[in-house]
Amino acid sequence: MTTPIAGLARNWRDRVFGPPETRRMMRENLRGKADFVAAAHAYMKHPVTLYTYALPLTLLFVGLMKPEYPKLDAPEYVGHLITSAKVLVFWGVNWLLLGPILWWAMPRGVPFVAVPMTLWLVAVVGSQALSLLIVPGFEWSWVRLLRQATLTLPSTLVAVHAVAPILRERLGNIPELVPIWSPKVGVRVPLLLKLPPDRRGRIRRIHAANQYVEVVTDQGVTLLRMSLRDAVALLPAEKGWLCHRSLWIRRDEVVAVAYTRGQPQITDRDGQTWPISRKSVAEIRDALNIEPEEAPTG
Repeated sequence: MTTPIAGLARNWRDRVFGPPETRRMMRENLRGKADFVAAAHAYMKHPVTLYTYALPLTLLFVGLMKPEYPKLDAPEYVGHLITSAKVLVFWGVNWLLLGPILWWAMPRGVPFVAVPMTLWLVAVVGSQALSLLIVPGFEWSWVRLLRQATLTLPSTLVAVHAVAPILRERLGNIPELVPIWSPKVGVRVPLLLKLPPDRRGRIRRIHAANQYVEVVTDQGVTLLRMSLRDAVALLPAEKGWLCHRSLWIRRDEVVAVAYTRGQPQITDRDGQTWPISRKSVAEIRDALNIEPEEAPTG
């Protein structure tokens, strides 16, 4: 029997992380450890990410940022070099650890953005603690931490925003199910929930077959017991066309429209042709920027 507290906890979890089926689909959608490492490396070497590391050092060396070691018994540039070395070490640690940590954390509902921010927080606090032990005259400063945070955290958000499309493509078979900003992913294509995990992917076509539909994705073909119109109702309207009583096709799969013996047909990216209804010809031609032509008669 479910207690009120357990019910509230479940409702809270579903609000934050999404319902169980969506969470399961998110986990099954994520790729392997090697893909996470490759995605992390792509993030770390992206120009915007590199700029976020170079920006504070640039401000430091030109005097627009206060030095981290003002009481160091050495020329000011020595303190700047120590700070630069710390930044380079932090970049190297992220290069080595970001991918494995993401691989562990994201299937558990942790969004991508939380990981580099947490690593920065751990690093900067640890750096100050270490400096207290080994750097003469160094003092703990919350103001310094706040100053660093106001520069570093917004620039990290910018970097994640810039690299997000690459991350989505590399971390999941279905990009929209990769949690970048929030632990709760949105399912814009509910039909995917009805497909086996190994068949979930970019939906290319749906064919009606008596009381079933044949859903073709870039991961394979699945037969579902439902009508074509019910299946199409589980797809975003802008994704494709219900261009025949037995065919729905994704918009970017269509490359040509033509008439064959008076019957309008479309050609897909694989070179296959499919009959379509006459009333859908004009809309498809407009979308493909094809000049209208008079339909053959007789």
